This record gives sequence, structure tokens and C-alpha cells, in this order.
Amino acid sequence: MKNEPLISFVVVGFYQDNNFIKCMQTLTTQLYNNYEIVLVWSKKDPILNIQSYLTENKLNTEKIRIYGFEENLGFSIGYNIAVEKANGDYVIIINPDVEISPNFIEKLFNTYLRLKREKRTEKIIIGPRICNPTGILEFSRRTINFLGFSNPDYSKTSKIRRTMITSGCCFLIEKQLFQRLHGFDEEYFMYHEDIDFSIRASMIDCMQYVDNSIRLLHLKNDEGYKLGKFKYFYHERNRLMMCLEHAQNRKKMLLVQLLFEPFHLVFAIGKGFLRERIKIFQYLVKNMLKIWRSKEKQNNIFDNYYSMEGIFNEVDSKSITFRFLNFYAKLLFYLYKL
Repeated sequence: MKNEPLISFVVVGFYQDNNFIKCMQTLTTQLYNNYEIVLVWSKKDPILNIQSYLTENKLNTEKIRIYGFEENLGFSIGYNIAVEKANGDYVIIINPDVEISPNFIEKLFNTYLRLKREKRTEKIIIGPRICNPTGILEFSRRTINFLGFSNPDYSKTSKIRRTMITSGCCFLIEKQLFQRLHGFDEEYFMYHEDIDFSIRASMIDCMQYVDNSIRLLHLKNDEGYKLGKFKYFYHERNRLMMCLEHAQNRKKMLLVQLLFEPFHLVFAIGKGFLRERIKIFQYLVKNMLKIWRSKEKQNNIFDNYYSMEGIFNEVDSKSITFRFLNFYAKLLFYLYKL
């Protein structure tokens, strides 16, 4: 590619493990020439230790710039800082536990340029098809449903397809557009920040795509798929906060969430998450006035989706329980639409 623009990988690292090393190996061996890697290390490890760790694992650190912090910044703050530090006109947000092919940048950027020409807009966000370590599809494009869960689309295709939700695991975006959107909402810390970001992008007519011919392996271990107390708290707190922030009719959104709450309460008690559930509502009560007064996120996007699929993958989609919950969710959806 002639006149290659500078493209910045932005990564937030937390753990010195094999998945991180595999990720950095694939990032540092790209065939695209004009790129850099901005690594924000969000842990109490001195920068020199991280540099030594990378060198010890025989990684070429020539393209890597490291910024260290002594606290866990979370996904949102960490990636906002990384994008701010990036010198590229384009940034690729990418998880620290993925593997990509040597021509990944070239393929993703070519798709971006093609869409930019065809759609005649600068407002393009493009991501790859995300697969689990065995190569089986983790998810392609995603949608939003009425109760705020993000749903995977497991369709088998190699085509470029529109998506409502761009996965925070990996996507390419023009740096100026990311900054125009004010990056990830830092109140979210982690989980659902990509859904919030995607909805805000749609509100300014950004076109979001997944190129299913470009594959990325998500290397997270078995623990990464488990629903623990930490993950549950931020997933559910952020889901409820996002629903209230984005709903056009917040009173009705609050009502239907409360009407569905008994099922979430039973789920929380069964999983041993009752204390986390209480903390979630303590947070929402404390911040409700702030949420209610903010107007910039209100939109109609939630008003047409009500599927229950994707509820932590804990409810079998063929079970009677699922069918009942889905039927009840539809009733609440119609109530919301009245």
C-alpha cells in the first residue's frame, strides 16, 4: 500500500501471562509497515519490568510505547488514555488476549477504505469476526435487545455486514471520530461500555460493520467465560445504567426493569450474588438524579428490541424457563411502547 498512514494499535494490559505474550507477538509482526503499539499497563508493575518482560520473551519492542499506572484503570479509562497517546490518524482498539494474522492491519484498513468510498462517509467503524481459541465463532455482529443484553449473531458468512454493536474486543476507527464521540464513557469502568459507545455512534449516523472474512482469535481462558461476582456487578450495573441513560421514555424503562427484577433477583440469589445486586441498586439510587437530568444519550434505539437471548448464556434458549422469560419480556416491551 502506497503512502501508508500511521495506524496505532491501542492495548490495555493487566496480566503478564501467555495470552498477553501471544497477543504481543502477533501485534509486533504485522506486514503493514507504518504502525505503532501504544500499551497502557494498568497494574503495579514498573514500566522497566514490562519492557524487560517483553524482551525476555523475545519480542521486538521497537514499535511499542508503554505508559504505566499503579491502579486498575478499567477498560474505559485505560483505552481512552491509550487513544489520547496514539500518534496515528487511525486507531485499532484491541484486547490484550487475542491473536491476529500478519496481514491483519492491511486487511482491516482496506475494508475500511472500501466502505469509506462506497458509503461516501468518514463515519465508518469496522471490526473483525471474533472467534474463540478453537476457531469456532464467538460472535460476529451483535444487536441490542429490549432489556439491554447484547446478542451474538452466529451466522456463518464471510461477508461484510452491518452491526448495531461494535465489539470492544477489536475495531478500527479514525482517531478524530473516536474523540468526537468522547471515547468510552468512563463511568462504565468495564463491560457494556462498547454497547454504550456503539449506540452513541449510531446517534451521529456512524456506520458500523463486521468483516467476517477477517478473523481474530479471542484467547481468554475458561475463567474469562465464568460469571463471578466482579463480572456480574459491572455487567448488571452497567446494563441498567445504560438502559436508563438511552431510553427515550425513562419512567417506563424504569418501570419495566422493576417489573422484570424479581427474575433477576432469583437469579442473583441462586448464584450467590445477592450482595452484588444490592450494591447495584445502591449505586443507581445514589446516581439516579444525575442519570435523569442527562439528556445527551436519550434515543429511540431500545424501542424496537425485546429478545432475551444472551442472558449470560445461563438460560437455555430451548428451555421452558427461557420461553416464559421471553414471553414476559415481550409483554413488558408492549407496555413500554404504549
